[in-house]
Amino acid sequence: MIFDTHCHLYDEKYIEGPNQAIKTALDNNVGLLMIPGDNLPHSIIASKLSKEFNEVYAAVGIHPEEIDSIDIDEALIELEKLVKENPKIKAIGEIGLDKYWNNQEEVIAKQKEYFIKQIELANKLHLPVIIHDREAHGDTLEILKKYPPLYGGVLHCFSGSVEFMKEIIKLGFYIGIDGPVTYKNAIKVKEVVSELPLDKMVIETDSPYMTPVPLRGKINCPHYLKYVIDEISRIKSIDSREIEYTTYNNGKKLFRI
Repeated sequence: MIFDTHCHLYDEKYIEGPNQAIKTALDNNVGLLMIPGDNLPHSIIASKLSKEFNEVYAAVGIHPEEIDSIDIDEALIELEKLVKENPKIKAIGEIGLDKYWNNQEEVIAKQKEYFIKQIELANKLHLPVIIHDREAHGDTLEILKKYPPLYGGVLHCFSGSVEFMKEIIKLGFYIGIDGPVTYKNAIKVKEVVSELPLDKMVIETDSPYMTPVPLRGKINCPHYLKYVIDEISRIKSIDSREIEYTTYNNGKKLFRI
């Protein structure tokens, strides 16, 4: 069985709707799904879906690209309410930093504020964190060292170097590996997978994005993780069944399922 530890199945690209997207995954060797929120409405939907399916768990949080649409203190109150009324919410996320679209100083300062406050919420609620880090490796590492998440977490859709990966796992974090590991020119990710201990790896789609080869260009789905598993197996010279089994159990440990 496969554990997709990060999939946005509420996304409007799934024209059949999230319930059918979940059913399709479950019919195709996916045993568990983690659906993270990236804003309050999506966090509410993720929580709702976790109540409807035994195999679905949720995370709630405010993505760094959403900071201008919400007051963080009000959001923290709502996120805490969601967690307290649903035991299937297993993490705070996705949260973090993103310098890809806008790296202006005032924007990044606000992202850092939201990131730190959500780490503090996770610590208060005894939950791990799901971290979004896009072109902000140094700042992300600095915050994690200064404001350590006490219950661990995962660096989702990892895009850093081998050296950065080693620093992150020293902090007790897992590393999320996605479809880009299958891309021919994704040399850095392949190097990370080669060096990453299997017991610190989880797999994820970030669906509907990051579709792996040979389906790149299509909407991503959780059961497409079989292609990610096959590429990890090739890189590490480990049987694909061991990759599947170990990452499934790593995901359960990460989210205390």
